[in-house]
Amino acid sequence: MYTFKKVGGASRDDRRMEAFRVVLEYCQLMDIGYYGVWYIWVRRNLSKTNIRERLDRGVTNSKWMKRFPNATIHHLTYSFSDHCPILVGLK
Repeated sequence: MYTFKKVGGASRDDRRMEAFRVVLEYCQLMDIGYYGVWYIWVRRNLSKTNIRERLDRGVTNSKWMKRFPNATIHHLTYSFSDHCPILVGLK
């Protein structure tokens, strides 16, 4: 969603990212937040070309948050995939 949440690789088109943020706002969706590592995707290459980025996220609306006020998102440790698994907790 923001270019500063990416390390390495080509930069994202800020206009597209802004358009995505506008859609989230229009739909009254908010990011739940997360626990764990800040990135969810990693391109494992040499350190010079390694890319880490938070691509996936959990979004919700206020009605859902009222129903599940203790909801959490956990970025788990990845092993075989280049994406970290995401665990949604509803407590």
